[in-house]
Amino acid sequence: MVSSSSHDRGQIMLIGAVAIAFIFLGLAAVYTAQISARPATTGSVGDQGAEATELNREARRNVRAIAIRVNHERPYYTSRAALRDRIRAETNDYSGLMAETYAGGQGASVNVSAGGGTGVGTRTTLYNDSTMTDGGSADWTVVDDSDIGWFVLNFNVTEMDNGESFVVYVENGTGASATYTFTRSSAGRSVMTVNVSATTGALGVGGTCNPRGNRSLIDLTSGESFTSDCSVQPAIDDLDGPYTVEFRNGDNGVGKFSVVTDDDASEWGTFNGLGTCPSASAEPCTTYAAWDVAVTARYESGRISYNNTQNVTVYEGV
Repeated sequence: MVSSSSHDRGQIMLIGAVAIAFIFLGLAAVYTAQISARPATTGSVGDQGAEATELNREARRNVRAIAIRVNHERPYYTSRAALRDRIRAETNDYSGLMAETYAGGQGASVNVSAGGGTGVGTRTTLYNDSTMTDGGSADWTVVDDSDIGWFVLNFNVTEMDNGESFVVYVENGTGASATYTFTRSSAGRSVMTVNVSATTGALGVGGTCNPRGNRSLIDLTSGESFTSDCSVQPAIDDLDGPYTVEFRNGDNGVGKFSVVTDDDASEWGTFNGLGTCPSASAEPCTTYAAWDVAVTARYESGRISYNNTQNVTVYEGV
């Protein structure tokens, strides 16, 4: 059994104990959390200043979580506007809840909004179970010289052939690389074994990832699994970007995947050659994903007025 990573991406602050299942991935594991807002304290300007600062921190954390959920809750978005409108609507619902929380204390008026400055990146996705090929090509480039915020593989282990390996090769701009080899094996029941080799100076660490049901979900950005306590090292986060990612023997990998990069839609025709979702040709395809969001937090009371706008990178620190 491989030791669990200390970098915990499984817990992020979401709205009101909501369990988020990323539908297109069919995640068995979910992100859960709850609002951390405290009832507003009654007291001095210093007390209210602390409340305003806390609101700003909560807004940054929770709107980031909203953007992640919105990015992945649908198979694809047909336009930038559709994605941005969804983030604004979800943020407005969250703002209403925060307003009730703070008004219940000392009567402060608060508002949180996601502005029009949402920076849009790219989500490359295979959202229906299939082999991880590109139009029949088993060896292909998924990401080409881009920053990666999210990279989840969702294997349908029972549909993979025993002993046949699927390989993900990751290289950064300095030439450091990691190779992840995923193989279905049978030991009483199907399990996923992961072998890792790396040129980073650190010994590659893999192991056995037991599926939940027939699914094995592995987050290559953190090296953790959503469906078991296995982990792999080095993870993509351990390499400095930008990154190039290649799938090799993609016909041996069966399931779904999602990769979010900082590529603008204007680059879709060149950086991996895939069509736009819904693609007339086939999946995998490319769609829109929020990369950063302008978040404004406002706090008004009888004693202080606080207004702050900050640009939040969606996948930073997740």
